[in-house]
Amino acid sequence: MNRLQQLHQAGTAIWLDFLRRGLITGGELARMIDEWEITGVTSNPSIFKKAIGGSSDYDEAIAQISLEERDAVDVFYELALKDIQDAATVFAPVYQKTGGKDGFVSFELESSLAHDAAGSVAKAKQLWAQIDRPNVMIKVPGTAEGAHAVEELTAAGVNVNITLLFSVRSYEKVAEAYVSGLELRKDAGLPIDGINSVASFFVSRVDSAVDALLPDNSPLRGRVAVANAKMAYQRFQHIFSGPRWEKLAAAGANVQRPLWASTGTKNPAYPDTLYIEELIGPDTVNTMPQQTMEAFLDHGATKQDSVSAGVGEAISVLTGLADNGINLEEVAAKLEGDGIAAFEKDFASLLKTLQEKVERVCAGRVRWEADLDPSLTAAVEASAAEVAGSDVVARIWRKDHTVWKQDPTEITDRLGWLTVADAMMDRVPELTELTKTAKADGFTHAVVLGMGGSSLVSEVFRKSFSSEEGLKLLVLDSTHPRTIARLRDSLPLDKTLFIVASKSGTTTESISHFGYFFELVNNPQQFIAITDPGTRLARLAGLMGFRKVFLNPADIGGRYSALSLFGLVPAALAGVDLNAILDDAEEMACASHYCVPVDQNPGAWLGIAQGIAAGLGRDKITIVLPDEVASLGDWVEQLIAESTGKEGKGILPVVGEDLGPPESYGSDRLFVSLGDVPGLDALAAAGHPVVKIDYNRPSDLGGEFFRWEFAIAVAGHLLGINPFDQPNVAQAKEATKVILDSGGFEDPGRDDLGPLLESIKPGDYVAILAYLDRTDETEQALQQARLQLRDTHKVATTVGFGPRYLHSTGQLHKGGTDSGVFIQVVDTDMGEDLAIPHATYSFGDLIKAQALGDYRSLQQAGRRVARVTLEQLREVMS
Repeated sequence: MNRLQQLHQAGTAIWLDFLRRGLITGGELARMIDEWEITGVTSNPSIFKKAIGGSSDYDEAIAQISLEERDAVDVFYELALKDIQDAATVFAPVYQKTGGKDGFVSFELESSLAHDAAGSVAKAKQLWAQIDRPNVMIKVPGTAEGAHAVEELTAAGVNVNITLLFSVRSYEKVAEAYVSGLELRKDAGLPIDGINSVASFFVSRVDSAVDALLPDNSPLRGRVAVANAKMAYQRFQHIFSGPRWEKLAAAGANVQRPLWASTGTKNPAYPDTLYIEELIGPDTVNTMPQQTMEAFLDHGATKQDSVSAGVGEAISVLTGLADNGINLEEVAAKLEGDGIAAFEKDFASLLKTLQEKVERVCAGRVRWEADLDPSLTAAVEASAAEVAGSDVVARIWRKDHTVWKQDPTEITDRLGWLTVADAMMDRVPELTELTKTAKADGFTHAVVLGMGGSSLVSEVFRKSFSSEEGLKLLVLDSTHPRTIARLRDSLPLDKTLFIVASKSGTTTESISHFGYFFELVNNPQQFIAITDPGTRLARLAGLMGFRKVFLNPADIGGRYSALSLFGLVPAALAGVDLNAILDDAEEMACASHYCVPVDQNPGAWLGIAQGIAAGLGRDKITIVLPDEVASLGDWVEQLIAESTGKEGKGILPVVGEDLGPPESYGSDRLFVSLGDVPGLDALAAAGHPVVKIDYNRPSDLGGEFFRWEFAIAVAGHLLGINPFDQPNVAQAKEATKVILDSGGFEDPGRDDLGPLLESIKPGDYVAILAYLDRTDETEQALQQARLQLRDTHKVATTVGFGPRYLHSTGQLHKGGTDSGVFIQVVDTDMGEDLAIPHATYSFGDLIKAQALGDYRSLQQAGRRVARVTLEQLREVMS
């Protein structure tokens, strides 16, 4: 008996909080019923949006639809109700086996009816008749009007799932409404033995809301939601007992079971099975997202009747909340209002997604198209079959480290990116409030002090979105004194927030930047920290009284953190619509799920294409992007290079390289574009493999973050490497430390570039590594040099500014294939040097040491490298 079966045996029914057509038609839902004992499923507009927008499950049906004849609402009901009916058929054996007491599928009323009792009743009756299945429940929000609707619908014989319950008081009202409805029906001489209902009591959202009001060190954090739910269960036991209920029970009435909803934990500091283990007991239901189910299956503990245990402690927790000046009823009322507003927004977003999907399908647009030669096509198809046969996609979703290595080190604790978008949804109000408060306090600018994944995703948001709702976002990821000074002089320092972002909490550059700017402003309320729990930065920020300390889930690596707090906090401060980003990410996650065939799975297919192309010698993936989202290239560059460049293997990402004519390229390229870009068709016609990904707008980037993350995880499997570690990154760091500790800043001189360039051969790549002040002038000079090198030698070229690239492509340079030719470009004039507080070296010293340290590391790795000035490079290229 597995852990989910044990949970079922303990009296808690397990319902899946997700539904899509592929789960039904592909047999996955039936498998979950057989193997996991799930006995029901819930749906809502957000779920259907992800299912319809994020898969091809509905394309065949949509192709038959014309929006000129019917509106999007009608189309939604046609698609969704078919899923509800089919799911009810799958659960029919469960319904029959339990004597009609379980096996239910829930469908939600439109949120516009939340405060319309009569409208809710009419629509629910219409849907009940239209679906025409006994094992269906209509979801009605637990508003005051909703409670009235529950009574009338129960009396009419409609099964009801009351949703959005956050307080014991609201729960009592809907429980009483159900009982009253049964009494009305019984008094009318109608049978009541076939009526069922659940009261969906939301859990994790309560902790998210209350925790935000409590001090960081409060012992009540993470305990209020469970206490609240336990008190609701006490009321359940009282209401569904005693003489009044016994009369109804004698007539065959079924209790209205408490259903624990929103049971995926949002705070990474809390166990991921918390809201299951603490709420187990007879006549309860727990509706879970699949990742929570799988977490419980892996390591959950079934605590018999835990929902009835510790009631005295629960009372103490709730009393303590009141002592802290927090009114739980007010919190619940706000959560109810926010929930209804979110459902309204979700429904509007669903209709927009549906309209776009209809237009795309009817226009014949596809999610991606590939123009590959026959041999590459055959190899990709064969690999897709192998990936499907080995269940690779499902194993990735189940966080099985053996997809990559037998050793789980830096794998099992690096897979949180798979589900972080869903977890972050509940953080959006908090992040929105952060921005609102910052603006109210007079802040106009925000500067991210971070490296690698912490800075690159912020650059994407900064350059791809324009909003008057937020602050002006800037990013500092250089140690060049001129760059730092120019940024400093551009800022209204007293109106600037500084975001210190470091997963480890010890990143040299970020901590140095923090020290420098803190000495200038000397106000901890101008600083925000984003880091992992328990880091030195987290402790320091707490002691110093930072404006806010965000603790990111620890099971996410830096380059996979775009959709976590590392990406979303800066995005929020910039005024980016986080809901749109996360919605798109969740759609892509849905499309990349294991119930989607591999050849239709956008993340898996792209990973297979890259991995197979690399194995056939096309290991230079050239990313071609629209100008408005060109900065995505730098983020993708880090993801690919640092993930795949190890064990003498790797895929070189080429970004920012202007497209040239076909004769500019060797036979080692794979071109991948967002949208159709001029010049791609000529490359395809010349035999270069080209993949075009459908693109609409910048908010698509949420999906692209996830697509590329998933793709690189799959590519890592095919390459036989661990895509989540970075074994060679430390080499340059250690070399830099040795130089700093010894004070050895003596310039080793310049190299003759001629012999290096003469060593270039087909299949190589040239990387320009620039330790320069990043200005338009230097960027233009380096771009001109790279294109000349490409056209002359027919090789791939990259440009990276140090020390940023050390946190990006540096891993590939030293750990990947020995095909790199490295031109390090150093500055002859750093400008006025800047001191680093509490350090024995300056920023000028630091960047010199970083350049020299990487130069030596490349030499020690046996790489071809030359160290020159920009003037030397220009001279050779002239």
